[in-house]
Amino acid sequence: MGRAEVLHGEQASWRTMLVVLLVALLVPAVVADETAPPTEGKAEDQKPVTIKLDPFMELCKGTYERPIALTSLLYCWNDIRNYYGELAPTKVELLNFSPFIGLLHDVIHEGEIAKLQQLGELHIQQSGITNDSWLPVFYDNHQTYTLHDRDHPVVETITRRVEQLSGLSCDTAEDLKVIYNEVGAFKTVDIDVIQNQEDARRFAYSGNRLATMLFFLNDVEKGGYITFPKLRVSIPPKKGAAVMWYNLEETGLANERAKYSICPLMEGVKWTAKKIIHTRGNELRNPCLPKNE
Repeated sequence: MGRAEVLHGEQASWRTMLVVLLVALLVPAVVADETAPPTEGKAEDQKPVTIKLDPFMELCKGTYERPIALTSLLYCWNDIRNYYGELAPTKVELLNFSPFIGLLHDVIHEGEIAKLQQLGELHIQQSGITNDSWLPVFYDNHQTYTLHDRDHPVVETITRRVEQLSGLSCDTAEDLKVIYNEVGAFKTVDIDVIQNQEDARRFAYSGNRLATMLFFLNDVEKGGYITFPKLRVSIPPKKGAAVMWYNLEETGLANERAKYSICPLMEGVKWTAKKIIHTRGNELRNPCLPKNE
């Protein structure tokens, strides 16, 4: 199925098609091997041209295979650092050592997901967000809203759960951000650290962004993977699961290997919830090492 074929029926708005066409132009699906011989001569004398997927597209399609020497060292375990302890341990899947990236299964419940989506839909209606302006949609067809712990008990419950799952304090963490994506939404490579003076002033008390936890609130029909290009890690959205990763090195500096991107959403919609944890209050739980070590 071609890329344009996923945009069918009334969902195929011209704004969405522009987004997908942009991605198709910027990120080619396949590239020919430069070492392939010229195609002159008889067909039987010609060697087949090797076709290689672009690394970004391999990650977005979930077809990239990491070296067995690395994956053989990864493992899973049951974490009992939650309210239920050994009665219902958290299933954790280690995806990378440094920086730590872990996939936590079944950590947000159906009722909590429904409430977050309900609050999100209410926010979108009240704020009057529309897609009438094509320019913002052209780059990122998504809507984000912020929920404070005081807005609803389920929001505070999620914050406490992040503390339990991560072992870190959320006293200085950012408010929960719920993100709604439509077809065509994508995010270029980014890293969750303070990168400008405005954020530096805003978070002067809470410190830098130590870690991120991203909850998947629905299953996605096609696309929408979160990838870590430098690590060749690709994670498909799975309802009820969460991804946690560290943004800083042990010295407290930004870890360039923690840069991530969100693949284009090709079908359906996507809901996620994001909680960013800061360094303030976690000095003893996650101490920094001297830079010369």
